[in-house]
Amino acid sequence: MIAWFFFLASGVIEAITSMRLFDIFLSHKWNSVRKYVSGVPLYVAIVGNALLVEAFSTNFALKLLILMFVFIVFLKVCYKSNVITAVFVASINTTFMVLAETIMIGILQFTYDDKNRWLSLLGMSCSYMIRIAIIGLLKWKMSAIKQLLKRPTNQLLKFIWLPFAGVIAGLYYGSFFTQALMGPFETFVSAVLLIGNVAALFALQELMIKDEKIRLSEVQIESKQNQLQAFRDMQSLYERQGRKLHDYKKQLGIVQELLNSGDISAATEYVEQLTKSISVEIAEVNVGHPVVNAVLNQQYRIAKEKNIGMTFAVSDLKSIRISDEDIVVLLGNLLENAIHECEKVISAGRMASIQVKFVEKDGNIIIMVKNPVIRRVDIIDNKVQGDNSAGHGIGLTNVEHVASKYDGSFAISCNDQEFSAVVMI
Repeated sequence: MIAWFFFLASGVIEAITSMRLFDIFLSHKWNSVRKYVSGVPLYVAIVGNALLVEAFSTNFALKLLILMFVFIVFLKVCYKSNVITAVFVASINTTFMVLAETIMIGILQFTYDDKNRWLSLLGMSCSYMIRIAIIGLLKWKMSAIKQLLKRPTNQLLKFIWLPFAGVIAGLYYGSFFTQALMGPFETFVSAVLLIGNVAALFALQELMIKDEKIRLSEVQIESKQNQLQAFRDMQSLYERQGRKLHDYKKQLGIVQELLNSGDISAATEYVEQLTKSISVEIAEVNVGHPVVNAVLNQQYRIAKEKNIGMTFAVSDLKSIRISDEDIVVLLGNLLENAIHECEKVISAGRMASIQVKFVEKDGNIIIMVKNPVIRRVDIIDNKVQGDNSAGHGIGLTNVEHVASKYDGSFAISCNDQEFSAVVMI
């Protein structure tokens, strides 16, 4: 009876510690209640695997291989994970489980049988304490890994061999030494492998952080290029306006001559053409900041060419504390995404108009862009999900990075009518 109690309790501990480790690397698909409920089938699978192996085979390696497969399936079903990440995390969990047990077997020199029941219990308890300590260390030191794994990277493939090496070593020890006494060498190698796996995870996080910094630097280079283009557009606009104003006196003289000659219809037609020409060339928005003016007017002209309306609610922004590069990233990405969605709306035979708000109020800078949508998009953890996010995820991620750079916030929402993006700095 006591042996069964310990057996069932060990299954609970293995399920809980496994989910704790999974939470460090991946996000669960469901809320807290459903998350805990999802742990029940994991517990059943762990206990069932142990019972089946005990009943039909004494092969320790088979037990671990089945257990690793159970972890992979559980991660795919319950966590936001691709196949590579699921295999990696499942391998890491299995590695820590195996190596912690083999270390305690080597130290206490016991085998799993009724003669060594209390010694076995002590060994199992100590191995669980090792796993709990490792999980606590990883949670403390690897707070960024979950967000980093959400981004596309090739660094994970460079480290995929490491947990497999640990699993293979664990299978070797489990097959040859859990039925006999492990020597000091095998115990030492298990400890080195365990420490090596933890160190490798820290190295993986550092490499992924470096990759993210490189990506952000590339974004900054791109934003500077966009800024340069914006300045060129602004300069071209002002040069055209200067030429128009230079000729303005001559144009008025022609109108006066037509009126003096009594040709009112010709004068009226000429004034209409002149007004239309000036309205196309002149800037529509002036907020006192040259880069903001350039970006807003550039996107306004693009929208106008596509028959997309655009309304502005702006304040005097001449003294805003956002750098020129970051202004281009914020406004450029938000407005480009809005225009792209409005093109779909117009293709469906509907009218489309973008609402832009860029104001400074009570020391806070508020940027809000709203646009109609062809259909509602799903948003989870402030990220657009599914095919609708194709091509736009990077732009919105860049906006979020700029907002966090200034300790600000970025939020997106969507209903059946419109998509809304708000930045507050």
